[in-house]
Amino acid sequence: MSATKTEVPWYNQRPGQMRSSAHDEDEGSHDRVYAGRTTVAMTVKERIETLAKPKLSRSTLSYGPSLSWGNQQTMWELSNAAKNTEPSERILLLAQPKRNLSTQEDLKPQWEYSCGRQSPIIQPSGAARKAVNTGRIDQLAQPKNHHRNYTENRPMYEFSCGRSSPVEGPTQNAKTAAERERTNQLAQPKKVHPEHQASREVQTIPTQAARNTRPTERLEQLAEAKKRPDGPFREPEWPVSKKAMKAQSTERTRELARSKGLVEGFQGNRNVMWNVSKSAKQAVATRRVEELSVPIQRESMDHVQFNPDVFNVSETAKKAKCSARIEELAQPISRK
Repeated sequence: MSATKTEVPWYNQRPGQMRSSAHDEDEGSHDRVYAGRTTVAMTVKERIETLAKPKLSRSTLSYGPSLSWGNQQTMWELSNAAKNTEPSERILLLAQPKRNLSTQEDLKPQWEYSCGRQSPIIQPSGAARKAVNTGRIDQLAQPKNHHRNYTENRPMYEFSCGRSSPVEGPTQNAKTAAERERTNQLAQPKKVHPEHQASREVQTIPTQAARNTRPTERLEQLAEAKKRPDGPFREPEWPVSKKAMKAQSTERTRELARSKGLVEGFQGNRNVMWNVSKSAKQAVATRRVEELSVPIQRESMDHVQFNPDVFNVSETAKKAKCSARIEELAQPISRK
């Protein structure tokens, strides 16, 4: 006996690899070539079994080591040679920390007066306090003088937009002026309306008459709590009278008790699972069905992304002419 050849599943085969089986040897291979690639023919049963297999979850695939960011753990384990090796001069130079320029006295002015930082107020030295000003410094320290034709407009300056009115002392004429009746009237504070009622306090004090009064008989009756007897109020089972047993329902009651029927021609829901007929089990797929059931094998994105001409349109497609039916379907719908 000859050794049997191990069959490779179609989903593990490479493009161009042929499938061999006893069925192929008897009936011939059904492999087809589409767009220069060899596809493996399958029976309907094999196709159904392939489609019935669950899709692999990418979360279970391993693309590298499991990393946890934010710690000092390395991506790969360091070898003993890497742990025991001596660093070179360049590595030691790169491992030096960056200089802190804010702590060096020689670079302090550059750090303090650089762009984006405010100028600090530095205490003057003793030599600066005892120094004598030059003529140029005294000239620059003089305030700017007004023009000789300048006229001060004090009201506009004091009462202009954005400036508050200054509080000035009253003049001597205002102090010695006589009082007027209108001035005294305006100086009076605003009076409260004669019908004004102040807000009532939250807590009121009951009067002595309310404390000494006695409620009427009706008030005492209403003040009593409602009496609720303890249950159960009725037994769950009670005897039915003979009249009720011998009573007959009216025609109207029977009409109302009749259940609502289904519409004529109504078909109930089909069961989710049903038995496959014997003829369907023994049916043989045609050659066309087998050809249509062959899956299209496309290259994975891992290989396509490195092909620069993957999205280029061929010259044949550029020179192709569409049929009359395609032109008819390509026309936009005219809506009034």
